[in-house]
Amino acid sequence: MDWSFLSPINDSWQNVLAQATNLTLQDLVQQVDAFQNQLDALQSTNQLLSDSLTQQIEFLRKENQDLTNSFTRYVDAMKWNLTVLAGLAAVLTAVGGWIFKSNLDDAKKVAQEMINQRVEGQISALVDARVEEVGRTIRREQVIGYTYVDYYLPDGNQETPELQLLRARKFKDVIPLRNIDKVRRSPGDVLVLDLQNWILSSGQRFIDLPEEEREAVAKQQIDQLLEALPLSAVMVVYIRGTLKYLYSIHDRYVIAANNPITLVGNTADGAYVALGDRTASR
Repeated sequence: MDWSFLSPINDSWQNVLAQATNLTLQDLVQQVDAFQNQLDALQSTNQLLSDSLTQQIEFLRKENQDLTNSFTRYVDAMKWNLTVLAGLAAVLTAVGGWIFKSNLDDAKKVAQEMINQRVEGQISALVDARVEEVGRTIRREQVIGYTYVDYYLPDGNQETPELQLLRARKFKDVIPLRNIDKVRRSPGDVLVLDLQNWILSSGQRFIDLPEEEREAVAKQQIDQLLEALPLSAVMVVYIRGTLKYLYSIHDRYVIAANNPITLVGNTADGAYVALGDRTASR
């Protein structure tokens, strides 16, 4: 503890002792009173310091207690907040999980419905296309099944492979004809003119004739047949080569076939053309 405040007293006592021999009783009494006053002043100061220190200590103790209580309340509040936040987090997690699962289920459901609709649409389109294709095939076969085909081989009586192919195609009937008069009386819708297998009365094959003569003979034969046929009839000219005269015919249904496959296909197409012409003219 700092005792520096007693320095004046020590100095005073030293002065008193130094001068004691020179002082009177009256002076000593005055000195003693002065010392008494200083001592009282010191005691009063000491009491004030003690009271102030006590107040400061009490203030600090109270502040420390308030700080401790505040910190305790803060810790309790933080514990409560953490508890509440933990509970809220759990609730939010549960709600978020439910919402996510619900949205995921909805998304899966929507995706499944979209996939099902897409698959059903594709299947429906495929089925419709297939039904339409089957319908066209059935209608085509019905037309072929109702069609008479005249197979005209001038001056011939042999059974050719092409005739057998046409019969295998299941037309209503394939009728071999040998002359123009029978063509006029035939109910055929399509006439096949077989120039490929035609053997002239001279014994020469038609396809072996020189080009100019072949064109002239073919023109004569085709014109006679067109005069005998109704306008709705279709003529298929079978020859493995080229007839320039066919390109000049524009007002009648005439088509060429240069091999057995196109012969059968063009004859079937001719049945459609003949049917369409008859239907349009009604």
